Parts: sequence; C-alpha cells; structure tokens
Amino acid sequence: MIISNMTKYRSGIKMIKLNYKSKSSGFTIVELLVVIVVIGILASITVISYTGIAQRATAATLQSDLNGATKQLKLYQAVNDSYPTGIDCSASPAANTICVKTSAGNTLTYTPNNLISPTAFRLSEGTSTGTYYSVTDNSAPALAGGAPGTLTALSTPTIAAGTQPYYVVVSGDGRSAYAVNNSANTMSMYSRNTSTGVLTALGTPTIATGSSPYCVAISSDGTSVYVSNATSRTVSMYSRDVNTGMLTPLGTPTVAAGAMAAGIVISADGTSVYVANTSDSNASMYSRNTSTGMLTPLGTPTISTGSNPFAIAISPDGTSVYVTNKTSNNISMYSRNAGTGLLTPLGTPTIGAGTVPYGIVVSSDGTAVYAVNTNSNNISMYNRNAGTGMLTALGTPTIATGSLPFGIAISPDGASVYAANLSSNNISMYSRNTTNNALTALSTPTVSAGTSPDAIAFSPDNNFVYATNADSFNITMYKRN
Repeated sequence: MIISNMTKYRSGIKMIKLNYKSKSSGFTIVELLVVIVVIGILASITVISYTGIAQRATAATLQSDLNGATKQLKLYQAVNDSYPTGIDCSASPAANTICVKTSAGNTLTYTPNNLISPTAFRLSEGTSTGTYYSVTDNSAPALAGGAPGTLTALSTPTIAAGTQPYYVVVSGDGRSAYAVNNSANTMSMYSRNTSTGVLTALGTPTIATGSSPYCVAISSDGTSVYVSNATSRTVSMYSRDVNTGMLTPLGTPTVAAGAMAAGIVISADGTSVYVANTSDSNASMYSRNTSTGMLTPLGTPTISTGSNPFAIAISPDGTSVYVTNKTSNNISMYSRNAGTGLLTPLGTPTIGAGTVPYGIVVSSDGTAVYAVNTNSNNISMYNRNAGTGMLTALGTPTIATGSLPFGIAISPDGASVYAANLSSNNISMYSRNTTNNALTALSTPTVSAGTSPDAIAFSPDNNFVYATNADSFNITMYKRN
C-alpha cells in the first residue's frame, strides 16, 4: 500500500515537473507578436537605409556623368565656336558630333539648341528604373521629372473649344492660340499665359469661319491667320492684333480654294501660302501681301498631288514642300521657287508612306520628315537632303503609334515628336536622335488625352503642348519636361 502510494506520489511529481517545464519553455502569443513587430521594424529600417544609399549612389553617378559630358561639350564649343550637332560613338561618327559615354545601362539624350543659339544645349541622362537628371550649358545637373519630352497635364488640364475642334496653332510670340471648330463653323480664340502655359478664352471667344473649317495657319510675324474651309472651298483671311490676339476678317474675307480644302501652310518668309485640296487631288498656291495679309492665287493657281491629299508641310528654309496623299499612300515632294512661290515636282515626285497618311512635319533643322499613317498605326520616318529636298526612308522606316494616329507635331528644338491617336484617346511620345533622325518611344510611351485627339501644337519656347479633342470639344494642355 505504501509502495503503491509512493509510486502515485512520484508520478504526480513527474507530471508537475513536466507541466512546469512545458509552461516555462514556450512564448505567449503576445510575446511572439512583439518579436514579429520588432523584426519588421528592423527590416524596414534596413530597407529604407539601403534604398537611401542606392538612390544617393544613382544620383551621384548621373551627376558625375553629366558633369563629365558638360566638360566635353564646352571644350568642343571653345574650339569650334558652337556645340556639336549630336553625340555619336559609332565606328564612323557623323560630322560635327562627339562621343559622350554614360555609365552602363543608362540612356543619354542630347539636344543642341543651335537654331536658338550656337552656345546652348540640353543634356539628360536616365536609368532603366526611370530616374533622370538634366543639365544645360548654364545650369548644374538637377533631378528631372522624367524622361526628356514627357508630357504632364496642367493642373487645369483642359479648356473648352467649339464643336469638333480639328486643329490648333500657337502664335510665334506665344501669347495667343487658335482652334478651328469643324461642325460649328467657328474658330476659338485664346490668350496664353507665357509662364504657366494656361489658355484663357478671349472676351469675344470665337470668330466665324467658312463652312467646315479644317486647318489653321499663322504667319511668322503674327499679323495674319488663315483657315481652310472644306465645304465652302475657301480660305478665310484675318488680321491679328498682336497686343490682344483678337482677329478681324480682312476687307475681302475669303479667297477661293479647291474641293475639301484641308491642310494649309505658310512659308517662313511669309510670302506664300499653300492648301491641299482633298477632293481635287491638287494643291492651291497663293502669294501673300506681307503688308495687308491678302492672298492672291498664283498665275498657275494649282499643282497636282497624289490621290486625296490631306496635310501639307514646308521646310524651314522654304525650299521644299511635302503633301500626304491618303488614298495613294505616298508623299508628294516639291521644290519651291522662293521668288515666285511656284512649286515644281521633284525628279522623283513621290515617296511611299504607310496606309492612309495624314499629318506630316519637317524638323526645325530641316534634316527629317515624319508622317503619321492612320490605318497602319505608325509613323514613317525620312531623312531629308537639304540640297535637293529629296526624302529617303530611314533604315528602320517606321515606328508604332497608338490606334488611328491623325495629328503629329515636332518640338521647335527638334528633340521630341508626338502623335495624336484618335481611337486610343492618347498621345504617343518619342525622343528624336538629332544625329540619325530615328525616333524612340519614351519609357512612358503615351499620355492620356480627351476623346478623339486629332491635332497637336507646341508653344514656341518648347515648354508646352496643346491637343484638340474632336469629340470631347476641348483642348488638353500639357507641360513638357
């Protein structure tokens, strides 16, 4: 009995010891949560510290690269009295270029502003993760908001236009903008804040045009504005008050054009105006009185184009004119007589484009031409021979856009190209290699627009972009990085 009780007693002691051991060797739920929280805090501190170190290292690398490149560019300028036209590290570099290298994996964008000043440039470098620094000839490397050429909508992103705005222009002094409203038979008039880029409707916000206005052009001196009217087959002519931006119809308010008058362009010297007549498959040619702004048809008033011409562009030097032909899927090429304004087809009068080419632009340096092809959803890229005006397709002849590109614009500094995509309701953004004229989609390739964007215009200072949205009846306003 005693033995039995002793056995039970010892067993009880063992059980007590076991129970005590199990309780004392574990963690409570609260203790585990505390440990987890502490580990999380330590991990966060480690990640933040590492991220900060990595960001500082990236910034230091970009700044060092840009400082080194700036020294190269300024040395070149000291020897040659101007900055190079491009940066080229190929085996056979182009003339007037230098080789500027970057850290592995980074992208360098160089913009010579030789048309503005021979002593100006902009240089940007970015990483694959989207960090960009920029430097100019008179500034230190600084953090940039994104890839050069990236568009950001203004804080007030849009301003109302009329019904179906089809085209927009900004005056050379940067103080005014005008948009034609195709279904309202009017043109909206805006004043423009040259610092913020914001447009404001004038006190008298619109002026009457002809029937179905399609395109608008402004003279380089800012004194005249012209509108092509598709249905009434006319060009409306206005004088512009350079102080207020208000337009007034000329005493003779219109001049005859062809059927479905569409694209219109004025020469830089202000002496000639040309209009593409879609249904007539020709272009009207006018001389312009630089004092009164009046247009007069030339003795030979038209010249044949391809089938259904739409847009028209003129080279900055005034020696060449180009017309997109949307049914024959090509571009007509002409030489221009600066004295008479008459156009003459080049020996090879056309060059192939994509399917249904619409908008067309010439770069400010006169070396490149770009045309959007609406039904093939791309941009055709061409080199231009400044001596002859002939175009030659680049080795890679096209680059993709969004859906149904319609309008196209190139920045005055020649570094950026944008395409307005009617169906995808956005704008495709590209950087331009000023050495070989190739376009490259930006790391953020598009920016949202309104409904059916169809035309794009730049401010003369390169800093702002405006797009007409045909079906949301407004203009989207952007800041350009």
